[in-house]
Amino acid sequence: MKPAPPLLKPCIFFCLGIVFAKFFPIPLLVFLIAAGASLFLKMTFKRPIFLLAVAFFFGGALLRNSQSLPSCHIERFTPYRGEHSYIEGIIESDPVYQTKNITFVLNAKNLKIGESSRSCPSQKVCGKVLVKVFDTNEKFSYGERLLLEGKLYKVFNLSISERLNYRDYLKYQGIYSIFSVKKGSQFERLANNRGSPIVAFAFNIRHRLKEIVENNLSPLSASILNAIILGERHRLPQDVKENLVNSGTVHIIAISGLHLGIVAFIILIFFKFIRMPKKWSYILTIPILIIYCLLTGSRTPVIRATIMALILLLGYILEREADIFNSLSLAAFIILAINPWQLFDVSFQLSFMSIVSIVWLSPKIKNQFGENLRKQKILNILITLFSISLAAWLGLLPLIAYYFKILSPITVLANMLIVPYMTPFVASGFLFILSGLISPVFAAIFSTINEALTIFLLKITSLLVHIPFAYFHIPSFPICIILIYYLILFIIFKV
Repeated sequence: MKPAPPLLKPCIFFCLGIVFAKFFPIPLLVFLIAAGASLFLKMTFKRPIFLLAVAFFFGGALLRNSQSLPSCHIERFTPYRGEHSYIEGIIESDPVYQTKNITFVLNAKNLKIGESSRSCPSQKVCGKVLVKVFDTNEKFSYGERLLLEGKLYKVFNLSISERLNYRDYLKYQGIYSIFSVKKGSQFERLANNRGSPIVAFAFNIRHRLKEIVENNLSPLSASILNAIILGERHRLPQDVKENLVNSGTVHIIAISGLHLGIVAFIILIFFKFIRMPKKWSYILTIPILIIYCLLTGSRTPVIRATIMALILLLGYILEREADIFNSLSLAAFIILAINPWQLFDVSFQLSFMSIVSIVWLSPKIKNQFGENLRKQKILNILITLFSISLAAWLGLLPLIAYYFKILSPITVLANMLIVPYMTPFVASGFLFILSGLISPVFAAIFSTINEALTIFLLKITSLLVHIPFAYFHIPSFPICIILIYYLILFIIFKV
């Protein structure tokens, strides 16, 4: 029997420690003492159980430490009900322009609260604030230092769904406060270029690419390509989102491991075509993926997928035998060490569980087919696609049902069709965008291809969700059902 990857068990106990710390308010010092004692016992008796204990208590300590905000953190000064305030800070995200408002994340520096606070001394603060500006005629950019007038308040506990709420969604990103700037409110631009020049450069390229897409494609096709390539999802029509959710293929519009895998695949194919040595191909792919992460706005799911991709590439560069569970465990350690609250984020759970399910279940499902069938090339491809799609569906089924109260049997067929289709779709999208950087004439030529590919993608999803019993909504159920489901799944496929 193949031994378990060395990082897998410590990673599981590390995650259990984070969960334990969330539900049991034990002081940080207790976790630190327990972790130190476990480490001492591990070094003294050299028993693996003490290493698992170190991981457990270290995970709990990290979460508890993340709850200890510094005394200057803006959350400590934020009222529950909005109060008239002045805030000074630096924009640290790419502003999103919507119909009614402009939103961006502000790294707060100074704060004044009260109706007459304009002339009062400011309070030094730190931390992130989500700013909403209700004057869509204004233009903002990453790295600007602003002084804004508006209302500061804590994040409301609005329900995104029965299991999800807006407060937790922002909390997992380190945001506890919202600043609302009404139309006509005062603001001053104090300075420019106060952010990272690398990030600013990436955002400038991002804006140029969006212009190429929006100037050469229809609004519908532009919204879809911008979502898939650049992670801009706020302009997607509601009916398109619903079709993707109901068919179980909404992951194609969220920059994730699938997208990073396709991008890395395209880059490596190009390097192979120009006969670059394999090791150098891996080395050069790393900075390109980092730039792509910045290009898409450095959102948490993209950063997570990039970390996972970089760990795998580093393994190839160092000529280590790749063990996907070790790589996933290391990626989880890094991501959760930076922000342990990510463990409770739905996208984190779905992304890791999908990879674990595919790696663990798909070979077992594939082996259920006879060897004679698998020897036939075309049948083997179909069996592989089916095994991967079914494995992902089985692994994610309880989580999707729990959070979104939907069950989509059509997902297996949908992913068999759409996931392979995404490689030429993404490749064509990049070719179109890059051609637009060279010449508008080339962009016009390739835009026709992208229009056709987009229409075909929409047709597929629309047809799939209209198949009888393609999806159906289910009532809510307790979380213990998820644990029972995974236990049964483990028992069935462990044999």
